[in-house]
Amino acid sequence: MTVLDHFAQHVYGVPPAGATVRPSWTVLEQGDSAAGLRRQLRLDLTAPAGRRVRLTLLVHLPAGARPDASLPAFCGMNFRGNHACTDDPAVLDLAEPGGLDERGEAGDPLRLAPGAAPPSRGDQARRWPVGLVTDRGWANVTWCYLQLGPDSPELFDTGPHRLFSEHGLTERDPDEWGAIALWAWTLSRVLDALVAGMVPEIDPTRVIAHGHSRLGKTALWAGACDPRFAAVISNDSGCLGAARTREVGETPAALADRFPHWVAPNFAAVLPRWRAVFDGRADPDLPDQPDLLALIAPRPLYVASASEDLWADPEAEYTAWQQASTAWPGGAAATTGPFPRPGERRAPAGVPLGYHLRDGGHDVFPFDWQAWLDFADRWVR
Repeated sequence: MTVLDHFAQHVYGVPPAGATVRPSWTVLEQGDSAAGLRRQLRLDLTAPAGRRVRLTLLVHLPAGARPDASLPAFCGMNFRGNHACTDDPAVLDLAEPGGLDERGEAGDPLRLAPGAAPPSRGDQARRWPVGLVTDRGWANVTWCYLQLGPDSPELFDTGPHRLFSEHGLTERDPDEWGAIALWAWTLSRVLDALVAGMVPEIDPTRVIAHGHSRLGKTALWAGACDPRFAAVISNDSGCLGAARTREVGETPAALADRFPHWVAPNFAAVLPRWRAVFDGRADPDLPDQPDLLALIAPRPLYVASASEDLWADPEAEYTAWQQASTAWPGGAAATTGPFPRPGERRAPAGVPLGYHLRDGGHDVFPFDWQAWLDFADRWVR
């Protein structure tokens, strides 16, 4: 069994049989913003049976971008809604089910957790400094993962899963996808639409998959499965993301207990093997996250950590990045060195690998984006 097959069958899961869709899109709104050109699109993913999922994409382009601009782009999901990523009052708010458009013309509503307060406009704008991105000549494409369903077992009652399956979480096949694989599949479907010309200013051969936390795990799995992504960036992704598995912070058992919907049912069979490893019994046939990171090679890979984010285990993210570097020519020699100090970047010469340890906790700051843009300018532009 290959490393990719192991992660597909025993960790993240595979899409249901026949999981194909036809992308189509409509421009909902376009205008100027402080970050350049703003465009909002409805992307319909329609299955052969006629069912569909409707995503609302928020795209920012540099001011004056022309259809033949051939822009590189960052592509990743957000947690709280497009309107939470910006103070721009023109960005659509889908947080209230049916509140914006009862017919769903603007896209499926966000599926918030019961009792959760609707996200406020701009409450995560610091995580999305789109002006910094467009000023550097990049496009940015985002949408909210809650349009696909709630981040809970009820996800399998809605969204992409229901395009292909009548069963819910507990009736899944042993190797059937969990939420991480479902979200990663959606990243690739957005890339399909970019390849088909949904945003003509964007060059689909230079699209970077990126994500924070659980969406960082998602970006890594999307990049491993879909070689069309030009590069992958993971931020604070931890266990089942960029971190080498240890009994520190989020462990496989803790993840399976708290978020069983993230993984395939087969993941339960892997847990005893990890317990044996923690007890000192080696399991050379059990792939770990450095093996996942190596699946990105030879494309550029950036791993970012935060000094106070102990749950994501930054030291394990760094050592996994070092161990994976052997998959890149010259990578092993270029990534030697002790664990960085907070605020330190590692950018080995001649190898498309990057790492930094930001001071602070589990979050995204302009410091992170500045480092990612420098890396992307060097290896993707």
